[in-house]
Amino acid sequence: MKAQFVQEGASVDYTPGSAVDAGDVVVQGDLVGVAKLDIAANTLGALCISGVFDVLKSTAVFTAGQAVYWDATSELASPDGSVGKLMGIAVEAAATGVSTVRVRLVQDPGQTEVLPPCMVDKTFEDVDDNKTLDAQDVGKVINVTVDAKTITLPAVAAGLEYVIRNGAASGTVAVTVSPNASDKIMGADLAGVDNKDRVNTKATAIIGDYIHLTYGGATGWMVLAERGTWAAQA
Repeated sequence: MKAQFVQEGASVDYTPGSAVDAGDVVVQGDLVGVAKLDIAANTLGALCISGVFDVLKSTAVFTAGQAVYWDATSELASPDGSVGKLMGIAVEAAATGVSTVRVRLVQDPGQTEVLPPCMVDKTFEDVDDNKTLDAQDVGKVINVTVDAKTITLPAVAAGLEYVIRNGAASGTVAVTVSPNASDKIMGADLAGVDNKDRVNTKATAIIGDYIHLTYGGATGWMVLAERGTWAAQA
């Protein structure tokens, strides 16, 4: 027998060296769990490693579907992957003034983003340089991983549709989407001006921010959906 079933895996056994209170977050290597009950020192207890919890957070803003990391130093949830271990994904948005974020615990980095429909079953192409799109990029997710890169759109044409995603750690990469000189980028409350970029700025960028563009007629592109903060070039 190569393996024998032990349990469903919603929780794991844990014996702490010092007492753990109900609601404490415990990090063991890359495994992040939450104690549902008090566990006395040197006593066998259990940690939840699945389920949905309201977790104390920093003043950062979270969007639904965003990765959540546990900062063991501040003992707060953070969107910054450099400060701690992956805890799960936010299942609801949480603004600056809200003290908690609702998190679904996950242990697989591949589960850290709820993909919007425009990305499901699509090929992700990592882009680390400026890139001009063409018809062969339809059906892909253009995943920008390096700062200050520009994704240039071709002249607008029927049948063209693009998804461009910020694929780097929050606050590290700015993404610029640039239309043809005679094309606009239009959308909800966005009339559009010829040859004006759409920018996901570094300061507010969050991994998973994206823009979904499609043919909007002879005058330019239509924004079907966006996640994150995108600004029109002045």
